[in-house]
Amino acid sequence: MLGYIKACRPELKPKEYEIYKGVYCSLCRNLGRRYSPFAQLLLSYDFSFLALLRLATVPEEPDFVPKRCPYNPLHKCPGCGKNANIDFCADAVIIISYYKLLDNIQDSGFFKKILYFLCYPPLAWMHRKAARAAPRLEEIVWSSIQRQNQIESRSAVSLDEAADPSAEMIAGIFSLGECDEAQKARKRRLGYLLGRWVYLMDALDDWEDDLKDGVFNPLKEKVAQSGPEALSAYAGQTITLTAGAACEALAQLRVARFQGILENILYDGLTDSLQTVLGPAKEGGAGVEKSI
Repeated sequence: MLGYIKACRPELKPKEYEIYKGVYCSLCRNLGRRYSPFAQLLLSYDFSFLALLRLATVPEEPDFVPKRCPYNPLHKCPGCGKNANIDFCADAVIIISYYKLLDNIQDSGFFKKILYFLCYPPLAWMHRKAARAAPRLEEIVWSSIQRQNQIESRSAVSLDEAADPSAEMIAGIFSLGECDEAQKARKRRLGYLLGRWVYLMDALDDWEDDLKDGVFNPLKEKVAQSGPEALSAYAGQTITLTAGAACEALAQLRVARFQGILENILYDGLTDSLQTVLGPAKEGGAGVEKSI
């Protein structure tokens, strides 16, 4: 996950923002404690949403207490104590980041490859530890990466086919550990839609660099057929429809807490991220609205 799934801070209530920040800080502390300070650099807000979702759908109320930030000792922020769901999300950060690094090594030019190879040894060590701690999570991510590589090796791939492995991966991660079958199906649906949304966002964000570098991107054909402006409109509409379906999926989920934060992220945060990727000049052409 790439940092697209994040809250719209101006629309959050102060108390909600403190919780949101506290979940992020809890993940950051967990990564530093269980892996290394280097692992903290891998954290993105996407994983805060994963942690919020897991904390919101369990009976136990998470225990937030003020803690000092190790990088800013004068500042206190709320943080969770020892929590299995935070541990799970920290493992997800490491496992997903490891496979993302391998993908970057494969797709990058010479000088970027050198930089990524320097990052490989510490991340490989952390990945081995995370894979032992969460073997089922490792299996879900690894199998999705294998499917993605197979699909991208083909000459003709539709947008839906290209997005499916990432969507299935997030669906599996969101629903992992859920015992209630109805709730599990709802989590899978939400995860699938958000995984598809992230994949499409990444493809839209990177299409120019991918075209220049000769890297696979499912939107390349659309650019060749219709041009960049039509691509922005097409991708924006497709991504907005996917976000709208994700909002509907969230509404079906049984949530014990943090409803306002989760809704803020999906209703406002996803729209803001899309508008950032499209750019001010392109927003109108894509038909992006705050009404999803």
